[in-house]
Amino acid sequence: MELTQEKEWYYGNKERERLGPYSSKELKELWEQGQITPKTRCWAQGLDGWRPLHAIPQLKWTLLATGQQVMNESDLACLILNMLIRICDYYPSRDADDAIIRPLPKPKRLLTEATCLPHFVQLLLTFDPILVEKVSVLLGGMVKDNPQMPRIYLCGVFFFIMMYTGSNVLPLAWFLKYTHTSQAFRSEENKGSDIMQRSILGHILPEAMVHFLENHSAEKFAETYLGEFDTPEAIWNSEMRRLMIEKIASHIADFTPRLQSNTRALYQYCPIPIINYPQLEKELFVNIYYLRHLCDEQKFPDWPIKDPVSKIVFTRGRECFFK
Repeated sequence: MELTQEKEWYYGNKERERLGPYSSKELKELWEQGQITPKTRCWAQGLDGWRPLHAIPQLKWTLLATGQQVMNESDLACLILNMLIRICDYYPSRDADDAIIRPLPKPKRLLTEATCLPHFVQLLLTFDPILVEKVSVLLGGMVKDNPQMPRIYLCGVFFFIMMYTGSNVLPLAWFLKYTHTSQAFRSEENKGSDIMQRSILGHILPEAMVHFLENHSAEKFAETYLGEFDTPEAIWNSEMRRLMIEKIASHIADFTPRLQSNTRALYQYCPIPIINYPQLEKELFVNIYYLRHLCDEQKFPDWPIKDPVSKIVFTRGRECFFK
């Protein structure tokens, strides 16, 4: 991976002057010129203080290491994630009687601390299908019955998930279904239904898709999210997904290159403005249905309406519509 020009790093010279910031590429050039050594003290965001270069893993392995690597970065990350998943499996959050265990098992407690959680969540930004799936499985195992779960949105995990362009989204859908309305987040900008104000996805997805996630299984949501749907309950297609990804990528645009230069960079959460979809401008959405499709008896005859009151209202409305 080519190092970016983002300037994240500082170092101290013999006169105890702080020099910088420098990008990773510039640090490598300083190393090759002999201006910094293994004992040079360096700092970047995410470090708890100034450290010798040889004590900073990223610089140690990119500047000091020689010889042939045993594993590439992706394989090593996959191995570590598998170990963490196994550890979480060994320490469930509920006992044999399905009672919640308190205090929370130590491995899960440590994984959700601010010193750990952001760093494996940010692996989602690799867009590597295997790593994304492993991270989503790990997240799903550690957030269940976790008192820290309502605050995990602050590390940007929902932005990173929704930016993913791959097709293996089922583990991500499980995670979204379990967590999207459980975050300590309330939208003041969104004037829609209660669920749109409670859901962390209320600014990202159309209201119908948020309801769909809430009312259907993760499997059904994943199928709809990846497909081309134009029904009373979901209007969603690849063009809308592309627009969503572009808006999120623009929102966090300054973070990704920073992370490439400094692997310990931390995302600072900022709410995203509501994403408006041109495909829905002329649609009237009521309860959990698009009325244009619900009233189309030729394309959608006898579309199931679960709520009895809504069924009566929509049935009478449909009759009036066709008179």
